[in-house]
Amino acid sequence: MRLIALADDREDFGRVTSAQAVVGEVTARGTLAVFGVGLSLGIFGGVLYVALRRWLPANPWLRTLTFAWTVVGVGLFFVVEGNQEDFTFLHLGLSLGLFGVTLLLFGLAVPPLVDRLAPLSRTRARGAVLVTSLVVALALVAAAFAVTRAVEASEQYAAPGLNGPVATSTGR
Repeated sequence: MRLIALADDREDFGRVTSAQAVVGEVTARGTLAVFGVGLSLGIFGGVLYVALRRWLPANPWLRTLTFAWTVVGVGLFFVVEGNQEDFTFLHLGLSLGLFGVTLLLFGLAVPPLVDRLAPLSRTRARGAVLVTSLVVALALVAAAFAVTRAVEASEQYAAPGLNGPVATSTGR
């Protein structure tokens, strides 16, 4: 979030986001919220990988790439779906790129770390290749849908008069 704020040209400072945060303000509450969401999603992602890895490819590199692209696709979908108007604060490509890189790095880091700490048993699930193919395809469709929605939202919210509320000096 701080990288996005630093890249902004400051014309949006004072506007209120969909999470009711004020653009440009760095607060302990906001920092703790970002930390809490990141921690929760990180734990969820690790547990999800442990639960699903027997359906992923046996080759460690393919397993990691499959998980990473799935995280990017599904992650972008959920980031964009709840926050379309927030993608007007900064260049859309930069915003999506920063979120995409963050998700990709998470997806590339989790499988090797989990596989090292909790080695995979040799049993593979039946139909693993089919399940993997379907999951990756759905994740990529979800990512494409998310990017399309973000572009539509950035055009809608960038229209004159739709810039969102501005915080007042009463503490918001």
